[in-house]
Amino acid sequence: MNTDTMAVTYELGRKSWFSSLYSLKAVLPGFLAMFFIAIFSNNLAGVPNPFTLANLFAWLDGVIGPLHHQSFFQIMNSNFVWNPLLVGLIIGNVFGVPDSWKRGLSYIHMLMPLGIIMLAPHFMIGHAFKLGVTPILICTVFLFLTATVTLWVSRLLKLDDRHGSIIAGGLSTGDPHVCAILMPLIKAKGSQVVHSTACVIVFGLIAMNLVPVLGDWIGLPAKYVGLASVVGVGNNAQAVYAGFGSGYEAGRYVGWFDVARHVIMPAGFLYVFVVMFIRKLRNPEGENVHATGAIKTFPLWLAVFVFLWILACLHVFKQPAAHAIFEMVKWDFSLAAAALGLSMSFREIAGHGFKGFLVTCISGLVRIALLLAAILICVKTGLLPA
Repeated sequence: MNTDTMAVTYELGRKSWFSSLYSLKAVLPGFLAMFFIAIFSNNLAGVPNPFTLANLFAWLDGVIGPLHHQSFFQIMNSNFVWNPLLVGLIIGNVFGVPDSWKRGLSYIHMLMPLGIIMLAPHFMIGHAFKLGVTPILICTVFLFLTATVTLWVSRLLKLDDRHGSIIAGGLSTGDPHVCAILMPLIKAKGSQVVHSTACVIVFGLIAMNLVPVLGDWIGLPAKYVGLASVVGVGNNAQAVYAGFGSGYEAGRYVGWFDVARHVIMPAGFLYVFVVMFIRKLRNPEGENVHATGAIKTFPLWLAVFVFLWILACLHVFKQPAAHAIFEMVKWDFSLAAAALGLSMSFREIAGHGFKGFLVTCISGLVRIALLLAAILICVKTGLLPA
């Protein structure tokens, strides 16, 4: 049967847009693989299963003991994204992935946008107002500055713009989850997402030991070593480690200032997407322009996210509803992360080499230097009361 005849036959058999989806029989093996990896990786709502990787890591944290008041596996970013991703990688690389699973795993491209939309009520900016204007401005300015510097450094070092964009999102927001959030927007490869996530986490391990030493060396008050830890390190668990590495007072203020970093996270990944989207529109035929793929208009689902985020900022979503929705987000991202892990090999990830990590380190160190200088100036001028 030639291609034209097949197309006609397909159109005649289509009853609705649902006809373009795979049948349940085709996707069920992949769905089941994702489902079982998710429930054995995380403590998910509605599944009273004690035998999870999350519980194993919690038990090991009890054995190891706290490191500067923080659990080791939290420092290493053990969470509802990383756990199923790790399990999927191990299963896929040790045992392989049957062809019968692949159609079900392809639904990651639907799960990721859905999960991002459901994240919107989680970011309520009103929670940060009590911090004062200057800390919020510092968090916001350095979010955009870090993303801009990272994109510039990645171009300078000729890193694939999709890879550089993912690093920019994760590093600027201080949250490795953002690497996964940007995947459907930037049209990045799964191996680039995992590699970028690892780069952000490993740089966080360096920064959480560097920031308290430099903060104490230049004479920052303990309170603002906490602020420097939040903005300069990012990831909450690593920032807590950095704060308590300087002292109890600095560690206590990390939890206070981290609210500002957390609630403005959407601005970071939206900024990275918009910058790369505009670049693609201006230079669609550029041989080094790959980010955002074939996206020609602003994605409708992302517009829905922005709308819901605005509603969240206006406190339309009450706290119990936000918590309930976030439990659904955990399910969604756990399934998507399991599919992502099953879909790639360690060789693909290692094939990206050290250039991505070099971009992360250069951009992160520039951020730390400028951040400490900015906080010190604000303290000396009284913008931040000592």
